[in-house]
Amino acid sequence: MITCSIPLPSSDKLHPDSSSCLLQRIALLTGEADETEAPATPQRRKRSPTRRHKDAPLNEQDWIDAATTILVRENVRGIKIDTLCKMLGVTKGSFYWHFATRNELLIALLSNWRRRMTLNVIRSITRSGEKALERLRNLMALPRQPKSPAFAQIESSIRDWARRVDMPREVVEEVDEIRQDYFERLFRDLGYGPEEARRRGYVTYCLMIGDATLHRTLDRVSQEEFLETALAMLAPPAPPPADGDRPES
Repeated sequence: MITCSIPLPSSDKLHPDSSSCLLQRIALLTGEADETEAPATPQRRKRSPTRRHKDAPLNEQDWIDAATTILVRENVRGIKIDTLCKMLGVTKGSFYWHFATRNELLIALLSNWRRRMTLNVIRSITRSGEKALERLRNLMALPRQPKSPAFAQIESSIRDWARRVDMPREVVEEVDEIRQDYFERLFRDLGYGPEEARRRGYVTYCLMIGDATLHRTLDRVSQEEFLETALAMLAPPAPPPADGDRPES
């Protein structure tokens, strides 16, 4: 059983009630924090890019994408160095230039999933400048976007893998925590207290995951109907003030 885990920065423990802290956490996880604070890393020896049979440069992302394709089509056991080399049309020397071991490739695959399907999404929505309710709406609309079925297949395959192996399980748990924290932050921005934001955030995450699965087989409501109904239940407008609280005219 693979037990190697993906290390996190020690400064990852940040206060959950701060949007700036959440963005700082994402910057740390994606390697986009201030370069002056990052430790120096030794430079890798220079070498001409490995080329495929069609003479196109091959990079680390190509290996990750190929491994992800196999994970979805088969399972993690199908991700073999020989199979990857045949798929990409290169020798094993190319693989070992980019990754020291197969396990290192699997770690990169999980990091890529975490970054693309969680950290990048949160950063994009947070920096959009939209109001909290609009950010929540945009987030809940993602499962019905054109590229979402392919992303859902990847997520389903990783979660299936995580049921049997510790390494992906740790990453899935971390991703769920990050997503839950962001939903909570949105409800805090809408004026809910910590406990109510926690409850509503969890229910919203469950609803979003459910819609990602069911809307492809149960075509009962449009995206607009789903969003309007969900937001009316999860984030209703604040009730009007009582008569005694109304300002005098």
